Amino acid sequence: MRLGLSVPKMNAGAGADGGGGPILSSVKEGAEAFLSRTAGKALLMADSAAFSALLPASRLSRAVSLIYDGDALAPFALSDVGCVLASGGADVLRAARFFAEVRRLPCALFPTQAACDGAFEASARVRLSGQEMQVRLADADVVCDLTLMNNSMAEGYARILLTRLALFEAKMLGRICRRPFGGAVYEEAFSLTDGVRALRAEEIVKINARVRVLEEQGAPIGEGTVLRERYAGVPVPALYAQRALSALYYAALKKGVPRRYFVPDYRARAAAAGTKYADQAVPAPSEYAARAMALERARGELLTEIVHLRREHPAQLREIRTQVRLLPFTPDLHELNCLPERAPGGLCAVLRDFGLLENI
Repeated sequence: MRLGLSVPKMNAGAGADGGGGPILSSVKEGAEAFLSRTAGKALLMADSAAFSALLPASRLSRAVSLIYDGDALAPFALSDVGCVLASGGADVLRAARFFAEVRRLPCALFPTQAACDGAFEASARVRLSGQEMQVRLADADVVCDLTLMNNSMAEGYARILLTRLALFEAKMLGRICRRPFGGAVYEEAFSLTDGVRALRAEEIVKINARVRVLEEQGAPIGEGTVLRERYAGVPVPALYAQRALSALYYAALKKGVPRRYFVPDYRARAAAAGTKYADQAVPAPSEYAARAMALERARGELLTEIVHLRREHPAQLREIRTQVRLLPFTPDLHELNCLPERAPGGLCAVLRDFGLLENI
């Protein structure tokens, strides 16, 4: 079944304001086009796995090559740089955009990940001289070579599914905690991610790129992104995070009843998760009671939606298995149990307050 939606056309010159999107092109053609309209020394930054993609450009007399070692300070040792080209994962893209922002340089990105992390956000945390800092990032041309991204298509597909679950999480939080959700950005993200089954590689990249822009404009990101990072050692971590959370949400809506006189040991839970107790938001008794009543009012509507999402799982799993061999799904329950402390604004924190995470 082909995805029944229209993917927005995306043009050159994508920036954090969402004014554009990726250029679908080979690295060679994209680099040549970018270099033809820039002058001065060209800095080529890449991680060790992606450096070969920029090899043709590195042979130019004006090119200076740098293998990114995890610290954004290194390129600042160079002078007379007129433009920046970067290839790799999110970290190297952010480092290149930070350097381009400080030096006011044109920048071209060649992501290796179909999820397009690091290409569109206006600011991010980068490591600078050993310290992590929140910094502004320059707008950049984003050139997507589908061949370069080929090994990440399964994860890119799963990120779309995880985004759809984040929209459900935002809705459930809105219903239970009276938080705002919806609006034009939410609806566009919903239209791009709902009912996804078969997708071509081009569609996976375009949808991810647009969703990253929408997230910058306020679309829900969700606690699944935190869990995905904790599952980084398994194939397709976004899928494992999406499956674990959707199962938890379903169980909570199907059979979960707030435990009226139960109070979680917030201090012990924070210690187990390696977080600060002071960062936890503990609801007042009146707020707890209001949330419990709101859950009962919205339970039927929310249960219907999560059941709809879970019906799509088998078809979506078959699509991912065409890209990568998957291990049997066995979620790390410790990571799931610690998620409320690591994503304190997420839905799992509310389920924790209800006493629904104590036995997982």
